[in-house]
Amino acid sequence: MTSNWVKQLDASLVMIAMSYQYGEQFVSEVNDESNTITIGSFNKLGGQKNHLRSIHITDDPEKIFEQSPPSALDYAVILTALHKHGFRDVILTNHLNWNQSQGLETLGLGRQLGLFEHSAIAMPVTRVATAQPMPEVLQRSLISMSQVAGNYRQLPMVNHAPVTFAVESGKHTLAGFSEVESIPPTEGKIPLLAYWHDQGLIPSIDLVTLMIAHKVNPSDLRVKCNDHIRLGKRGPIIPIDQHGYTPIPESLISNEITVPLVADQLISPIEKNEYFDQFGQVPTMALIHAVGEKSSKTNTLSADRITNLISLSQHYPITATSASFSRLPWFASIILLIDVALLSFWFGELTRGKRHLAYSLAAFKIIPLLFEFLATLLYLSKHWLSLSAPLAAFITVWACHVFRRQAKHHH
Repeated sequence: MTSNWVKQLDASLVMIAMSYQYGEQFVSEVNDESNTITIGSFNKLGGQKNHLRSIHITDDPEKIFEQSPPSALDYAVILTALHKHGFRDVILTNHLNWNQSQGLETLGLGRQLGLFEHSAIAMPVTRVATAQPMPEVLQRSLISMSQVAGNYRQLPMVNHAPVTFAVESGKHTLAGFSEVESIPPTEGKIPLLAYWHDQGLIPSIDLVTLMIAHKVNPSDLRVKCNDHIRLGKRGPIIPIDQHGYTPIPESLISNEITVPLVADQLISPIEKNEYFDQFGQVPTMALIHAVGEKSSKTNTLSADRITNLISLSQHYPITATSASFSRLPWFASIILLIDVALLSFWFGELTRGKRHLAYSLAAFKIIPLLFEFLATLLYLSKHWLSLSAPLAAFITVWACHVFRRQAKHHH
């Protein structure tokens, strides 16, 4: 724990040194195995367009499908049509749990999900007295604790998925939670993270959708609790609070949402221009949601949340550039540490007035010079030097001199 704290301190000092020289903002990542620090600047303007098209499930008044709400076979037909029309990613926000065992229909649905490059399903989670095994499809979305910094204890804690996923969909299908049933929803915010007890963090279906839109795997996420989630080295930076929620700023909610397609339209020929979104492009990601009186009972989250998700996904800041810095050999840190220690002990031999003057000059001149030296080192050789040890030595020696003088005074 102490070692991690020191590494984070060194990373912070590297960021200060970079800001001291260039005046930019940075996001740091520390690789414990290679002692590499990655500094990335981000573009606050963002604005990347993630073309996502809503597919509405109605109560099927024309009796096109087998059942209403749709059966597993109906969903397989819808997915086949989506893939035929050029969609490559699909998000399902409905319960996919039928009162039947694995039969030909569910096997067929799983096979059709396998046509897509990425697919995701939503499922509720909750906390119960006795922990239950995590479903395999949710296990594939797990965010390892090695990717998490900060206090995760205030995130919603869960250990059970009450609605199972009845379809074997393959390794490319991820799951995200639609809600935490043991916690009431929060108005004006979208949940993104929960903590599955003794396993790691799990993403919401909203976060999984953004991951798919930006071609990011769960292993690429970096979470700083009560601060942000970073989707890979080039992905967006999403603000979160201590409970894993992201706010919904009204200024970012756009009314320019592409007109949804109705599921039964997919079965019949569609005019080509009906596929174009408000940006004049053909979306490749389909988000299936029910809007009928009967079919909407299968939804796992509200339509308003989907609308907000579509808008917010276009406005998060994007990581612009990044650079990695390796640590200098250990002997370089030892030389600097000895120099600082000798200088500090020499200060201690001065008279009281000169000693305070020397420490003051060191604080205002030498320490900034160390940061200048670190910034130059970062720029010229792409290496970083630990400043935590020499600064700790400087402060420790100064404190020892102060306490020693006070002890002599009392005697």
